[in-house]
This record gives sequence, C-alpha cells and structure tokens, in this order.
Amino acid sequence: MIEGSGDLMRVSVFGAENDIGRQVVEELLCRGYTVLVFVTDPTTVPVAWGPRVQLSTGRLTDPVAVGAAVGWGEAVVNALDPRLSRPGACLVEGTGVVVAAMARHGVRRYIGLGSPAVGLCPSERPTARVRVHRAYLRVVHPRVHHRMQQMMTMVTGTGTGTGTGTGLDWTLVRFLRHTGGRGPGLKYVGYFGHDDLGCCAAAGDIAAFAVTQLLDTRHVTDAPAVSN
Repeated sequence: MIEGSGDLMRVSVFGAENDIGRQVVEELLCRGYTVLVFVTDPTTVPVAWGPRVQLSTGRLTDPVAVGAAVGWGEAVVNALDPRLSRPGACLVEGTGVVVAAMARHGVRRYIGLGSPAVGLCPSERPTARVRVHRAYLRVVHPRVHHRMQQMMTMVTGTGTGTGTGTGLDWTLVRFLRHTGGRGPGLKYVGYFGHDDLGCCAAAGDIAAFAVTQLLDTRHVTDAPAVSN
C-alpha cells in the first residue's frame, strides 16, 4: 500500500536501481522532498534509505502498479536509461506506461535522462566529438541508440522533440558519458555547438541538476546538455 505524508512535494522516481537514479533519490531526500521509488527488484534498494523512502515494486509494463506510483506523486523523475540498465529491461515500454499514467493522473512535470547521441534540439550544431559518438552508437550499439530515440520520442510526443504532444512539462538532461559519485559540480549547461561542453559528467552532479529542474521552468520542453 502506498501512503502519502506531509505537505512537501511528492516525487515518484523510476530507475533508482542505477547509479544516477540512486543519486537522484539521495538528492531529493537531502532537499526535503517526499520520495517514492518504483523498482522491479526491492533488493536493489539501499538499506540506508529505510523509512525515508516509500517503496513500490512491480513490472514497468504493469499499468496498475506504475499508475499507483505515478498517481501518488506530483512529479516524476525517470532515471531509466539504456546506457545504465541491464540488457532486456523493458525501458521503452515502461516509459510509455509512465507517460500514459501521468496523463491519466494529471501529473505534468517530468524529468528524464537523454543523450546528444539522439538528435533532439534542431538549433544544436553537433561538435565533431558528438558526431563521432552518434555514429559509434548507431553502428556499435544500434539497440541502445534505437531505445534512447524511442524513449525520448515517447516523452516529447514528436520525432524531433520540438513540440509538446504529450502535454507534459518535460525536461531531458543530456550527457555523453557519466562517471561515478559526485564531482566538483557542473561546469557547463547548454547545447553542443553553442557552448563549451565537455564529454563527461559525474552521476551525482547530473542527479543534482535533474532535481533542481523540478522547480526551475527555464528548461521546460527542452533538453539541456551538461558536463563537468
């Protein structure tokens, strides 16, 4: 049974099994949010979270279980990412179920992860590094590339990401590669080709930026890229 508590903003988190997802939960707790994590395997939840975190378990493709988790909250942070998750995970289908549940329950704010390997911002001028990364992912990891593209399209509701077809107030935090733990803080937030963005960002810094976007409207229906 999912319970609510207090008057603080309630945030439902998906993907808490991976490094960035765990950092997202830690950041939310540190900032005073009320948190629910939806996981397929409850043994992946750190014992240290204890009663500070509501726990919901089920299949990502189960509309009832996912709907209960989404409906409990006022915003969703989805840290599911083909680069971070085990092979075979139903990330595309699961993201579709999350988006559908948000529409049913009237939850609009969505924060997710993305990659510049998938073209999303029409005004962006990819650097040589990004062009190589895109080509590498398409050729060497075509399934990962395709899943990322599908997930980002499901959230934005369009093939290019320039519209708001799903009705969500979405923000996708993009990065090329991530390192573990927390770094010195993000040095760059912007767009490839316009800003001096690097190729790496620490998981903790990605998570901290993602959490700040819950109340920051500057990047609604946008996909800023970040790096240390």
